Amino acid sequence: MYVYVEYLLLENAIINFIILYVTNKVTRTKTNKIRILIAAIVGSLYALVVFYPEFHYLTKFSVKVSVSILMIVIAYNPAKLKTFIKLLAYFYIISFIFAGAGLAVFYILKNSDLTYHKIYFINDFTSQLLIISITFSVLLIRYVFNYFNLKLNKEDVFTEVAVTLRGRKAIFTALVDTGNSLKEPISQKPVVIVEFEAIKNILPLKLQNYYMKNKGFNLDDFTNIMMELKDEIKLRFIPFKSIGKDNGILIGFKPDELDILNEKINRRITQDIVIAIYNNKMSDGEKYKGLLHPEILYKGV
Repeated sequence: MYVYVEYLLLENAIINFIILYVTNKVTRTKTNKIRILIAAIVGSLYALVVFYPEFHYLTKFSVKVSVSILMIVIAYNPAKLKTFIKLLAYFYIISFIFAGAGLAVFYILKNSDLTYHKIYFINDFTSQLLIISITFSVLLIRYVFNYFNLKLNKEDVFTEVAVTLRGRKAIFTALVDTGNSLKEPISQKPVVIVEFEAIKNILPLKLQNYYMKNKGFNLDDFTNIMMELKDEIKLRFIPFKSIGKDNGILIGFKPDELDILNEKINRRITQDIVIAIYNNKMSDGEKYKGLLHPEILYKGV
């Protein structure tokens, strides 16, 4: 049996890069592809120890964990211990999913010996099988994380949200509404629906005055307001349907940033988000003042 070192390194680097990249997407940790690539290459070099019997001690569990830690530090450079532990946990979970998916694809499509000198190898694992395994793994990871993220418990239903526009910030409680599929029609960005009173202080004065004087919607008035305020805030029309109302219109705008202020999820979003202004009350008990699109809280890979 022949093992070509260059192919082994290349395959390991590719798999490591994808695992680290998917970990980055799932955890939404700030980094760049260069750091991920360097970490992937460093991890792939560890595979060479199997060819040197004198370095057999490097195959111990403690060394393998140390290499994983080194890859996480290189790829993400986490500043907090909590962030590091989270990244390491997701890295292993995603690695196990990839390994399981790869073995499953191989067993289904091939039949070959898996051991060589007491070392596990998959012989004749072609590039086609690698692509199939990667695709299957990514789809599986997307499904698994979306499933568990959307199965929110009672504590997760409500979350604090901060919306910032031109240096002004509004903080309110939002309900994570799994039934909210509203998106801005042109860009297809997910929409967060917020009570006017909750974000009044960040809106231009002219827009505040209009909402305080009018509960309804007048197309001509809003067209004029949009033109007058185009340098302060870019307004857009968001059509929606609800019970008893087939052709509703909400006015939306793109904030500078939106922060999810949650003990389990602390996330800042600066793009792909639209705020829709709702000039009424959402909850009788005022438990929440916004409806958060689930894609914003738990965005897939």
